[in-house]
Amino acid sequence: MKKSIIICLIVLSVKGYSQIYVGDNCKISFFSETKLENIDAVNTVTKPVFNAKNGDFAIKASQNAFVFKSAFMQEHYNENYIESEKFPYATFTGKINELIDYSKDGTYSITMTGKLDMHGVTLPRTISGTITVKSGIISMDSKFDVKVADHKIKVPSLYVEKIAENIQVTFHTEMSVFKK
Repeated sequence: MKKSIIICLIVLSVKGYSQIYVGDNCKISFFSETKLENIDAVNTVTKPVFNAKNGDFAIKASQNAFVFKSAFMQEHYNENYIESEKFPYATFTGKINELIDYSKDGTYSITMTGKLDMHGVTLPRTISGTITVKSGIISMDSKFDVKVADHKIKVPSLYVEKIAENIQVTFHTEMSVFKK
């Protein structure tokens, strides 16, 4: 998977710098809601890359960069569930399906088709969201669910009632033109 991210970034960068956008501000959060306990975490250090010319998009999020309200939860997330030492990143590489004129301000509904790799399991995904173009800045927003079992994340029976089967992921980024 590392190779595909590197290849994607190289392809993105070769096609013309004026069309390449990089996330200046990015927030990925997730939320698990159960009757017993809610769990949420936020990652604000990820920098997605987007090629406005062809719609290619890539993001690589460090699992260790997710910050929890409780250090105990963060430790369990990294050691017992996500196994961050073994699977340090979650990645998504995909392509926006709609044709958008990024030189014009506006808000657009989009779908992005690609592959989500998490916990060593790569699955095809189509994610819906919105893109807002304003004064040369491209903002992307999306909210989607990730099923824990699909990515072979094991939840000990003792904690089954504390962790939702579907984790809600919220994504927001503001991207500007990449400058050499």
